[in-house]
Amino acid sequence: MNALSRLPLRKIVPALAIAIIIGGTATWVYRLNQVSPAQWQSDAIALILPDDLSDASKLFESAWLDAAAEEGVHLEAVSASEFSRRGLQGERPFAGVILPDTIHRRINTAFVNQISRFVDNGGALMLVGDAGVLDENGYYTEPASRFSTLAGTSYAMYQTLHDKMSFNPTISGSPQIMQELLIPPGRWIKSGQQAVLSGYGEDTLRYPVLHTTGPYSGTLHMQAEGNTVIAGEHNFGKGHVLFVNLPLGYLKLRTDGILMHGFLHYFANRIMGQPQLSAAPEAIGGLVLNWHCDAKICIPAMDQLIKASVFKRGPFSIHVTAGPDQRAFGDGLGVDLNNNPTFQGLLQTLLAQGNEIGSHGGWIHDWFGKNLAEDNQEQMLPYLEQNADAVQRLIGHKQTEYSAPTGNQPVWVTDWLDGQDVLAYYFTGNIGQGPTHTYRDGRRDQRIWSFPVQTYGHISTIEEAYMEHIPESEISNWLTSLVQFTENTGQIRLIYFHPPGAVLYPDAINQLMLAADAAEKDGRFRWRTMTDLARFMNRREQTQWHISRDSNTVIVDAANTASLKQLSWLFPVALYARPRITEGSAKVEQRGDSWAVVAGDVKQLRISTPLIKEALH
Repeated sequence: MNALSRLPLRKIVPALAIAIIIGGTATWVYRLNQVSPAQWQSDAIALILPDDLSDASKLFESAWLDAAAEEGVHLEAVSASEFSRRGLQGERPFAGVILPDTIHRRINTAFVNQISRFVDNGGALMLVGDAGVLDENGYYTEPASRFSTLAGTSYAMYQTLHDKMSFNPTISGSPQIMQELLIPPGRWIKSGQQAVLSGYGEDTLRYPVLHTTGPYSGTLHMQAEGNTVIAGEHNFGKGHVLFVNLPLGYLKLRTDGILMHGFLHYFANRIMGQPQLSAAPEAIGGLVLNWHCDAKICIPAMDQLIKASVFKRGPFSIHVTAGPDQRAFGDGLGVDLNNNPTFQGLLQTLLAQGNEIGSHGGWIHDWFGKNLAEDNQEQMLPYLEQNADAVQRLIGHKQTEYSAPTGNQPVWVTDWLDGQDVLAYYFTGNIGQGPTHTYRDGRRDQRIWSFPVQTYGHISTIEEAYMEHIPESEISNWLTSLVQFTENTGQIRLIYFHPPGAVLYPDAINQLMLAADAAEKDGRFRWRTMTDLARFMNRREQTQWHISRDSNTVIVDAANTASLKQLSWLFPVALYARPRITEGSAKVEQRGDSWAVVAGDVKQLRISTPLIKEALH
């Protein structure tokens, strides 16, 4: 591990998120007003795929489309030949296109030229990773990628670098770009004036990227060692290019999806200015606080937190390992839920207050987390069932949420939970991201939602911070900055505590609650449970909506056979006049630099939103 990977954690200033929003707004408005009005039309963004897409590569296609749906972005998969056919008469078939990594390395020169003309004539391009670095015969072009001019820098220089063409550096950018990419504090740490991508177990993460050379001709957003460009945007002719030198699809399929989601959001929202379906109820951000109670020492700590009025807030998600033991069979250190009326009463009181009770693994926390594996389902399933049965007896219905001891979540456990109609589970992959359908081991979770945990650099729990002697004020700053991040971005994130750890830093917990109280009073924050959010996202996923254009007005039509209640569409104020509701009912209000249209309890909705005159010229 080199010096960069040992960077110390830095304090996160709570007011940082607010400063980023204020400082970035003017730049965003200016950029949007420079984009061709044709980019503000109703077209979906095209994900351009090779004509001979293999069955194995179709998982990448699914990952991109799912990420777009979760971000509320209209993305349409289009083959290269279909894209070419749509533009035969010289028209621009889409407002924006994405060339994805890994599965679209081979592109013929004629199509490279067509993409260049598309951008030159006013289109927007998101160029990702190694897209198009090979010609139609599977060879690297010399001296660099044919897309280098569009990217704004030379890259994929196989002729000179050979097997050193790619490397694995740390990635840094400004705190502002991290927030614009919806990457929360803690998923990045400060190093001087830069923000460095971080993750659970490592203060700094390394990513596979391609070396770049020469100056960058646009606005640099992320970079790596040796001045390699990781992400940037620049004008090309009448159009615009976002270059992302990262394998976004490859990473998402390996449970690191936050960068794909972030750049999709940035491209559609900040470059294209398109309407977006919020991932949060009423477009109000918030936190899920997931309490893990896995031993009898949890019970007095819970009492202490209740007396400190922590549980007067919420609702929270509370997960219990229910057996009589904790570390090993017979140690008597567990909560023994079935035979502990005092603890039963405490949990039933919290349940009556609106909190959700779920399972934290299988009956005996440490032993289960240590021994659980992909190949021992027959041995370990009874412990999952015992725990689920104990929780069901307490709450009076089947459990709806789950968390894995030590984060150990084999695929078969996820499948079993899905089969039991469990709605959500906490997950130690996709760190820093919002709730998502997880991809791993060549497959996608079918229905169940995973809730990635948030981290502060390489740690995620207060007891870890305590053992590493991280000052309480530093953890307090991180937790309050997460509140500010969610209220400013309208995003949902999950944090988790063990009650015995939480009482070690009582002021940090108190400051978290006070920050949440203030934001909630202003209508900009909500505590959520995993169950309620999963139910909302299931209904959101079943919503049909599309965008059309009538002269200089953009129209959003939405329908849901159950209800559109709390579903919300966001329109950049820089581009759109105040939206009007022409069918159904909805509340319209300005939230920062967006109009928020929050649907009422209706099954159909039509939103009519004129483009502002200044944006048409």
